[in-house]
Amino acid sequence: MVKIKFVNRFLLGAVLCILTITFLEGCKREQYPILTSNVLNITQYLQSKPDQFSLFEKIVEKSGYSGFLGAYGAYTLFAPTDDGVKLYLKTVNKASVDQIDANTCKDLVKIHLIQDTLRTGQFTDGKLPSITMYGQYLTTGAANVNGTTKITINRQANLVQGNVKAGNGIIHVIDNMLTPATLTLAQMLEQNSRYSIFTQALKQTGFYDTLNVAANSSTNANRKFFTVFAETDSTFKAAGINSYADMQRRYSATGNPKNPADSLYLFMAYHTTIDIRYLADVISSPSIATLAPQEVITTSINGQSILLNETTFNGIAEPGVTVNRGYSDITATNGVLHAANTNFTIKKRSPTAVYFDVADQPELRKMTSVFRKNGQFVALNYGQLAGVTWDRAASTINYTCDPTTSANYHIYYDHLDFGLRFGNAAVINWIEFTTPLLVKGQYKVWMCYRVGVQGQYVQVSVDGNPLSRIVNMYNTGSSTGYLPDVNATDEILEGIGFKRYAASAPATNNTQVGQLAGTVNITSTDRHKIRLTSIKDAGSGAAGITLDMIQFIPVNQDQVFPKFYRDGTQLKR
Repeated sequence: MVKIKFVNRFLLGAVLCILTITFLEGCKREQYPILTSNVLNITQYLQSKPDQFSLFEKIVEKSGYSGFLGAYGAYTLFAPTDDGVKLYLKTVNKASVDQIDANTCKDLVKIHLIQDTLRTGQFTDGKLPSITMYGQYLTTGAANVNGTTKITINRQANLVQGNVKAGNGIIHVIDNMLTPATLTLAQMLEQNSRYSIFTQALKQTGFYDTLNVAANSSTNANRKFFTVFAETDSTFKAAGINSYADMQRRYSATGNPKNPADSLYLFMAYHTTIDIRYLADVISSPSIATLAPQEVITTSINGQSILLNETTFNGIAEPGVTVNRGYSDITATNGVLHAANTNFTIKKRSPTAVYFDVADQPELRKMTSVFRKNGQFVALNYGQLAGVTWDRAASTINYTCDPTTSANYHIYYDHLDFGLRFGNAAVINWIEFTTPLLVKGQYKVWMCYRVGVQGQYVQVSVDGNPLSRIVNMYNTGSSTGYLPDVNATDEILEGIGFKRYAASAPATNNTQVGQLAGTVNITSTDRHKIRLTSIKDAGSGAAGITLDMIQFIPVNQDQVFPKFYRDGTQLKR
């Protein structure tokens, strides 16, 4: 009996002990609901460093955002030190954080906060890959401060300490507050005396009004953001233009600069593009459509120099216009401002080869943990890519970046994979891509893909017009390989509508294939629609297609070279 009582007491004590531990643990979870380790989340980290962040922590608290910054998530916070906040208070003529209203505190926190985890290794000379919660991008760069090279943030602060690990993200310590842009592009140009001639031209042509609407006030969904390549007064003077009157005499052929057909109007339109394009975006696109109808700015990079309109036509090299990086990437409420070092005007262009990497889509570029990261993969839903659409909304397509050990030879290792099947309602029948900008002219169109045991007979069409050849994306040749003859020369293959486009692939490779879809006449310089439609089952009963590139090459240019290595570099003839 005594033994039973002892056991009962022991069990009761054990239960009470467990309940006590559970209660204490429950209290801890109630106090810190977000901790899964001893690493503090952002709010708790700021609170744990009052000697460094007491003022910014007070701004965060006043904004009402302490809660979610203390909870689960993946954030990047640029946290200004107390000295940095004091500099800001002095600038805005406030004695303390108490004098800043709650809405301003919200805006200040949001411009310092990105809903993504970005380490300093992702800082480049340009915009960060993800936008702030305020809705404006931040830029990073390098500057010499008292003989020491510092990483700068938005040209407003220097990095003091990077990559501080928090439980819900990354903290970068900076020495000053960041403030969001408050001026439109028009206002920014007008308030800078360097641009007095350019500003006057904006007003005389009517573009000032176009560029003077903040994005959040615009009623035109297609024209919320702009990018302007402006010219300073000194740039104009170097070209012999000393005043707006000089500019009008040189460029205004009709005498009415507000006339959309007037050459001065077109000059200003040519310096303006729709959408927001920081220099990182500029150099990633071979050409940019401007507001001048059917006119583009081509872009390239030479070392550290970003060049506009540098190209070679008919064997003659045309020097480009350098972008002044020190006066570029300036954020406005409705876009971004860049400065050109030299006067430039509309160029009448000949057709230029466009090597369209179908896996390079703006939305994919924002997936920084996946895009061109070897071994990564993501399934994409209908509507997720603005430039790619297909007929069956329930279907998905895949983005894949092969591992470095892959035996395939896709450019940048990546490709789009999708099912394409004739007469099967459960599979995509057609898929359509928006092309990069094509200068008007005649082009041969090449489909570049990896042949597999799956595939279909495909009709390729551009803007609804079918091309002349049916592309068999299953078995493109004899039983010995997918090329008609793996030992054939490039010239022989081209003559029968095939080519080897992957420079990394060995000469005997028979799976990385370029196949001619036909010739197309592009009637306007613009982005166009190219559609792949399955018109016949190739016999495999399967539907998988692995698409790497679509090449548009002017009919009078080399169709075989350049070939492309897996790192994107070119092998020229």
